[in-house]
This record gives sequence, structure tokens and C-alpha cells, in this order.
Amino acid sequence: TYLAIFWRAPNIESILAYFGDGQFTVRIDKLRSGEIRYLCWHKSNSILAKPNLILRHGKVNETPNGEVTEFIFHHNESTFIVEHIVSKMEGGANYFFIEVTDNQQKKSTWKMNQMPIPKYFQ
Repeated sequence: TYLAIFWRAPNIESILAYFGDGQFTVRIDKLRSGEIRYLCWHKSNSILAKPNLILRHGKVNETPNGEVTEFIFHHNESTFIVEHIVSKMEGGANYFFIEVTDNQQKKSTWKMNQMPIPKYFQ
């Protein structure tokens, strides 16, 4: 099943981010090889199913104060940048923005919310 491949596979070291909006659910994970991976499911699909989009070999940039982390992925001629902003306030919200730049340099941006990882995946 895809559940084993994408959620419980022994090659997954950690889940770095799990977030979504009304259309998509996104997970960024780190594999034991060190590779950073982006998985995206359309809301119409179960997260137990195969992801609709898998991007591999991501890069991570973090601000010195640790407040902003960027995950950068390339797919075909587009660049996907996921920006994770950590609230400075105790118990504050984490924010996620996805910016996709296509080969014409046209940008699209989505704001997404952090989601709890389902208990059966922890």
C-alpha cells in the first residue's frame, strides 16, 4: 500500500512540515539519505493514497534567527518555494506560504495552515 511507502517507510528520517488549505495537503520530509522531499495531495484524495505530486532533492535555507525556513524544489521549469514562518510568541501559529514561479517568471502564492499529523502516522 502507499501508506507504507509514504508514511511508514524506513527511509523516512523525519517529517519537517505538514500543512494545507482548502485544496491541498502538503508534507515535507527528510529521508535518511539527507534528501528533502515534497509530497502534495489534492483534498479530493485520501492522504493514504499516492501523492498527486512528489518533488525531490529540495534545498533548505534558514534565517540565522531560525524564524524563517525556506524549502526550495525544482520541477520541470518551475520553482516551488515553501516558506515556513515560526511565530515569536509562545504557542503562536506557524505560517506556510507556497510560491510557484513558472518558466515565464509568473508567480502564484498560496497561504496554508499548519496541520496536526494524524495520530496513526506518528
